[in-house]
Amino acid sequence: MDLSRPAGSADDSTPSDPGASPGGIVPTPPAEAPGPVVSVITPEMDVPRPFGHVIGDKLVQRVALEHDGTRLDLAELPPLERTGNWFARQDARIDTDEAGRRWLRLEYQIINVPDELRAIELPALDLPTTVAHLRLQTTPVPLTVAPITPEVVLARAGLDEIRPDAPAPHIDTAPYERGLNAALGAGAVLVALWVLLALLRQMQARRSLPFSRAQRDIARLPADSAERWRRLHRALDDTAGQVVRQHDIPALLARAPWLLPLEADLRRFFSASQARFFADDAGDDVAPDPRALCAHAARLERRALA
Repeated sequence: MDLSRPAGSADDSTPSDPGASPGGIVPTPPAEAPGPVVSVITPEMDVPRPFGHVIGDKLVQRVALEHDGTRLDLAELPPLERTGNWFARQDARIDTDEAGRRWLRLEYQIINVPDELRAIELPALDLPTTVAHLRLQTTPVPLTVAPITPEVVLARAGLDEIRPDAPAPHIDTAPYERGLNAALGAGAVLVALWVLLALLRQMQARRSLPFSRAQRDIARLPADSAERWRRLHRALDDTAGQVVRQHDIPALLARAPWLLPLEADLRRFFSASQARFFADDAGDDVAPDPRALCAHAARLERRALA
């Protein structure tokens, strides 16, 4: 045994690295397989004007769906959603122009604006195509937006700050009041004319209707006069259009149905009249008062005919 050789030297029969090959050469680990290569195409774009935009404006961006004369198809359209602080994507569809070229048409609306003029960007797009590992990528599109009414307009007196809301204008109500008074006056005149017409009709009824004329005549006769009875008979005859006897009461009521409430009184009147003029017993204890009966009939007559 050679004691001059140090322990653990290269010539030692037991290597220090279990994975080392004889002679001290460390093997190289196998290389990993390379991933798929993604190709990116920057297409032609038709963009909106870069200035003069305010809140609510709608912008249209078009992206050409071809490259080197080759048609490109998208795997999916961009979603309709809010994109950042300034825009909301409201429409995404594929159009074909007059030359037959296909475009991805995107419509955005400005939903927010800064307090002062500022440059913002339409978002960049990264769209997969139907070709494996081929994508369309666009760059952001810069444009400027401004508030509709800036807080400071010009540094001049009266123009430097937004003014408060103007007070509501005063409305002169005098013309409306005059119109209302005229309408009320015309209405009062119409009501007065209607009342006057009603009174005239009542007066005309008193002069022309049978019981109304009889009521006026009976009032001038003595209370115990037989002429009161005869005058009421004539009123009944004029109303019926014929001479009325006790058995003619149904015909009288058929011609003048407004006398129905007085049917019992009329029968008593005819019975009393028959006894008064053609019998010895006048029956004054049960005889109706011709004046009261005529007045009641006159009221019913005017209510029905006047």
